[in-house]
Amino acid sequence: MPAPIRLRQSIAIYGAVFFLSQTILLIAVFAAYGMEWRKCAILLAISAGYHALLTGLLEFRAVDFRVEETGEELQRVNLPNALTFGRLSSIPTMLFLIVQAARYPLLPVTLPFLVVVFATDLLDGIFARKRGEVTFVGRYLDSSSDYVAIIAVSIMLFVLDLIPLWFFVLILSRLVLFAIGMFVLALKEGRTNPLATFLGKASIFATMVLYVLAVAEFLGVPWIGEPIVVRIVLYIVTGIVVVSFADKAIFLARMFATLAARGETPKPGGSV
Repeated sequence: MPAPIRLRQSIAIYGAVFFLSQTILLIAVFAAYGMEWRKCAILLAISAGYHALLTGLLEFRAVDFRVEETGEELQRVNLPNALTFGRLSSIPTMLFLIVQAARYPLLPVTLPFLVVVFATDLLDGIFARKRGEVTFVGRYLDSSSDYVAIIAVSIMLFVLDLIPLWFFVLILSRLVLFAIGMFVLALKEGRTNPLATFLGKASIFATMVLYVLAVAEFLGVPWIGEPIVVRIVLYIVTGIVVVSFADKAIFLARMFATLAARGETPKPGGSV
């Protein structure tokens, strides 16, 4: 069944608002710090293409804007989905601010922006559960935004030498291997079934906190940016990620064993 026109309009409006708000932020940053305007034009063109693609993908999957418990179709993008949408849309801006922090004193912009973006990872789930608005699209949007944001920022921080190689390999292995496992599982089941566990969310959120502290250290922020604080948090987060890695591996092993025991074969045309 085609998604309601009002929902599609709501998706388009949110996409436009997120693009416009980040455009205003970037223009203000370029003006305040005297950056080259040619680079601003290139960045805005990339941001426009990214937002258009993201909005188009959500329009394409508008049918999944349904409440899990009741199957009710949303007439507009709800608050939890808007927070997740905003987190996904902010990735190009976030990467730009981190990179430029090496050349410009962007602390008053970069750190608050990272905190707000990463905080949405906690808030979207809380609002969805409290308001009874857990949706099919919300589950895989949340997982996708976490994976894309963490992978992109991990690569950027590693290039800037803000995280050690061994942690970079650990976090990417945890994300990529589990993504591959879930993809293969989805092919075998014939449907997508995003998994969000407490340990999984805890590892993502802990990694985001670590990255904020790593950027704070890079920018010379007192207290939270102290090297000893960042190192302690690094080892704590490593423990959480390792436990989460084991938890995900056990889950996947059990799921594949269950499918093998049932003798299940792929189900073409399956849906969420």
